[in-house]
Amino acid sequence: MESVTAFEAKTQFEELLERVTNGEEIVITRQGKPVARLLPEGRKSNEAVRQAVAGLRSLQAGIRARTLRQKPLRYAEIKSAIEEGRTRKRRQAVKPEAL
Repeated sequence: MESVTAFEAKTQFEELLERVTNGEEIVITRQGKPVARLLPEGRKSNEAVRQAVAGLRSLQAGIRARTLRQKPLRYAEIKSAIEEGRTRKRRQAVKPEAL
């Protein structure tokens, strides 16, 4: 990932667009501090992808830890939960709308 100043970006904009089209990611700086990032449309930044993966792994570890502390559901419990959901859905469908 290359970094260019705002002035360079202004004067070489067409070239920068061409490089971004070819998959390059470019950071634009002003007074040495990053202020913008040019990247190909539809592509997520590596940092955003890393954060998403870390979040998913953390969620997976939490689910695994909770699952190990609980006993597995029995068939009757699963069947009861399914029927309860269907009953609620039917009740909501029959409810008249408030005027």
